This record gives sequence, structure tokens and C-alpha cells, in this order.
Amino acid sequence: MATTALDPAFGLQSVSRDIGDVPLFVRLPRGSRDRLLEGGHVERFAAGVTLFSEGETPKYFHTLLRGMVDLSSNYRGRHCTVLLLTPGDSFMPAAALYDEPYLLSARTLSPSRVLMIDADVVRREARQTPEFGIAISRLLAGQFRLSLRIILDLKCRSPSERLAAFLLRLHDLRSPGTVAQIPFTKRQLAARIGMQPETLSRTLQVLAANGLYLRGREIIIADRAKAEAFCGEDPYPSGNEDELGVYAL
Repeated sequence: MATTALDPAFGLQSVSRDIGDVPLFVRLPRGSRDRLLEGGHVERFAAGVTLFSEGETPKYFHTLLRGMVDLSSNYRGRHCTVLLLTPGDSFMPAAALYDEPYLLSARTLSPSRVLMIDADVVRREARQTPEFGIAISRLLAGQFRLSLRIILDLKCRSPSERLAAFLLRLHDLRSPGTVAQIPFTKRQLAARIGMQPETLSRTLQVLAANGLYLRGREIIIADRAKAEAFCGEDPYPSGNEDELGVYAL
């Protein structure tokens, strides 16, 4: 099975997922998987396309096969990123499963391939196939764990510490022998960390004094030990979200 997969344009590890490789579907009985896929289709989207907006009622259950998608909210004109989805991730599955309005909007950050299954088909299959219901539960558990990790980062770390920890994570996701880069704009980076874009440059100066800095989009680690000491230990146990089918950043 492929590991966390990011688009090559981002300069990070790149593995496009086939439908049969997505953890949500891989352990299902053949009949269940066939019924779901018969009720769906794969679409390609350019970067910058809004797939759905907060408040809309789900028509489809979305799973990302290639690219990167921003799940975000706009509050008083401020863009607030909640999750950055990578291949293998499904978009807000509880909304489609329970026919509830989306709490967030989804927008592609790069050219993307998305599996879109009719939401009625997903709800019907969850009722009639226990294995699919369990697979959805595992996915929801993984997204809940990741959400708690982000909440603990917000509660327990300063913005500069969160930024340092996130950049170290991106650096460690790179393919061996390649240059680590942030896979989006610095404005998007600020939105993911939870800070104003205008404060990002000042925060990066703090990080540079602690062994970690950006050159353009390239992540440079001058002193790993110093950078790790600066951001401190993670305020949560080591995660196993990828084992639950969640690969979001």
C-alpha cells in the first residue's frame, strides 16, 4: 500500500492513489466495493476550483486520488484553513453519511483527481454492509484524532512553535534525496498554522534564530536539535492516523 502521497509539483513525496489502494475501500467485500464504484465517477479539477462550500448539503462522498485540497472556513473575510487533504483522504465523510450541511468549504490547491460517489449510495451501503460501516467508523476516528492533534497544537504551542513543528513535519515527508519545500504559498502556510499572513515573516525570523528557516519555499534545517528544542515535544501521543486512512496535513 502506498504511503502519504503529495504532488510532485510540491517537491514532496509523490504517489498517486488508485481507487483500490484507498484504505476505505481496500478491505471491503467485492460486492460492496462494486456497488459503491458503480454509484460514482472520477473527475479531474484544475487548481483553485471550489468543490463545495460550507452550508451546502452533500451530493457526493469525495475521496482524493491525486493533488491537494484545502478544507477551510471564511470568518469575517479571513481565510482559515482547517485541514490540507492529500491522496487517500476523504472529505468530511460525516456530512455525506448523515446528510448534514458541510461545515467547511473544499478547494483544490493543485490539479486534482477526485472520486465522487453519490451520497445516497454511500448511506445505503453503510446501512446494509457492516464492513463498510466499520471502515467509515475507522475513517471518522482517524479524522477525530487528527483534529484533536491540531486543537492541542493551537492550545499548547505558540504560533512560532506550531510553525516550527509543521515545517519539521513537511521536511520529514520529503522523498529521500530531494529538497524539502512547503507545498503551497506562504499565505496558505499562515492560514494552516493559524496566524495572520503579515506576521509570518516576523515569525520566520524567530525560527531562523533557532536553526530552521525558509529560502523561498525550500525548508532549510541548519540545526535540527535546536529546532526540535524550540518547538518542544508534541503535546499528544504519536499518531496512527495513516493506519486509519487519514493523511491530511
